[in-house]
Amino acid sequence: MNTGYVLDHTAVSALAHGSIYMAARVVRSVDQVQPLFVPAASFAQGLTDSALSEVAPLLQDALSAPCFVFRPLDESACWAVAQLAHERATDLPTAHAAHLALRSGLPVLTRQPDTYKQIDARIHAEPIG
Repeated sequence: MNTGYVLDHTAVSALAHGSIYMAARVVRSVDQVQPLFVPAASFAQGLTDSALSEVAPLLQDALSAPCFVFRPLDESACWAVAQLAHERATDLPTAHAAHLALRSGLPVLTRQPDTYKQIDARIHAEPIG
């Protein structure tokens, strides 16, 4: 049994756009006291595909749930994420989610599960609908 999930930018975007799967995941995570880790780079990227004025109320309501844990890009994380992005030829938001998944052993919620398998076979990526 895992003790949480890492949300990548596609999961943040899905949550912002009212995904029923993501809404259910939030409710279940609250009920099970299971954290949903949100890497800062993934959060910012997930918002770029949105009209912020349209999704902000829904997203802010969802993010008020006590299960969300934001992970910043502090200096040590920046070095590790940049190295991972460079070595695996991926973007920073994906590298930040992958870095957090590798450090924590938690699965990544994503619409692009194959991307994470290409980065590192140890990353379990759970596809979201």
